[in-house]
Amino acid sequence: MTYMTLSSPVPKPFKFYNSMFSPFYTRPVRHVNNWQPHTDISETEDGFEVRTELPGVSKDDVKISVKDNFLTIQGEKRWENGDESKNYRRIERRFGNFERRFSLPPKVDVDSITADYTDGVLTLSIPKPDEVKPKEIPIGTESVESVE
Repeated sequence: MTYMTLSSPVPKPFKFYNSMFSPFYTRPVRHVNNWQPHTDISETEDGFEVRTELPGVSKDDVKISVKDNFLTIQGEKRWENGDESKNYRRIERRFGNFERRFSLPPKVDVDSITADYTDGVLTLSIPKPDEVKPKEIPIGTESVESVE
């Protein structure tokens, strides 16, 4: 008799450990969502950029909030009330409510976060606080007087 193992006994044992200490830890959502939009987070010298793909979602159906140092993006992608005479064979697009939640770095000024929504992509710019920005320290030179 042959047995087939469909999954490894310990799938990705460090997955939880690694995500827990990343700068933008994704807090698990307690309720089941219909879908979750894809999000990219990048870091520059001056801040962070969060880009979330929201194709087919109206700007008015998206809400952004910050509470307890967590950035929350939530909204709804509505079903298009099209022609009911269409006999759909397959529907692969997702519809319904969504929510993404990310922890913010410490000491972020919430009032300085900006949001832009263009061509179905939500872009949030989160400036770094001055305390955590890298500072360059100039190297001084001492002038040595020669003794004659």
